[in-house]
Amino acid sequence: MKKITVISINTFYAKQIFNNTKIYEFRKSPLKNELLNEKIYVYSAKGDKAIIGYFRVNKILSGDVNQILTLTGYDKRKDKNDIINYFGKNRKRCFALQLYDITLYKRYLTLNEMKKRAYNVVMPQYFKYIYEDDPLYDVITKWDKDFS
Repeated sequence: MKKITVISINTFYAKQIFNNTKIYEFRKSPLKNELLNEKIYVYSAKGDKAIIGYFRVNKILSGDVNQILTLTGYDKRKDKNDIINYFGKNRKRCFALQLYDITLYKRYLTLNEMKKRAYNVVMPQYFKYIYEDDPLYDVITKWDKDFS
């Protein structure tokens, strides 16, 4: 059965991704390898409360906090403390998703818009699969064609 993936990202960090100032998404849990090179739709969790675009992941980096900082180049960035604060100083398993094909929609698909078109819309806290038998699947795929 076909499916799409929606990932929830804090609005502040989602904006950085779509402004191309953040090319890695940091996560405490790994993303499945089956999602490499697949479109992952971004739900901007706070503020926008909308699917604002998508990206693809071409590599999943893993390691402890210091390894992730070094592998991503964040060890030399001013905002490296944001990553340390997110993971904690001593976390042994950290993940960084290397992003590409970052596409911001011309018009966001808001939660209210989704609820008008599909029943029982629940957006993810981390990520969620939406299968083709869910009405939201058609809503998102049509929106993607119309506004990307």
